[in-house]
Amino acid sequence: MSPGAVVKVERSIPASPETVFRAITTPDLFARWMGPVGSSTRVDAMDPVVGGSLAFTVSMPDGSEATLRGIYRDLDPPRRIVHTWADAGDEAADVSTVTYELEPDGDGTRLVLTHVGVPAEDLERVDGGWAHVLDNLASFAIELESTA
Repeated sequence: MSPGAVVKVERSIPASPETVFRAITTPDLFARWMGPVGSSTRVDAMDPVVGGSLAFTVSMPDGSEATLRGIYRDLDPPRRIVHTWADAGDEAADVSTVTYELEPDGDGTRLVLTHVGVPAEDLERVDGGWAHVLDNLASFAIELESTA
């Protein structure tokens, strides 16, 4: 892993840890919240087991695309998900790590996302991106739980 900064974002989500975990580890659900408003996400691979792969492409509102990939390093349903994170063209040395920690919080979930190894020049963009994406996840998890 490359040296870099750490981004940590927390959210209280009024949905169960099981629902939030499912939204993060199910391809068609993940595609509905990952990415900025106005974007669309295509999941190319999602095998949420240790050693399994994650790959997805976000088509941005401006027409650009971001393709990201990773390998699952740890899963403890519904409490923890750890995977590597890299742009499709990054070298192995450029890989960072994303950890989702899910804790029961009353009737909901306290989610702590930690992204380790963020290049210093990308820190503000990545921090803002995760804050926005986790807002999307929170809204989507509420909707998902209400239809369960």
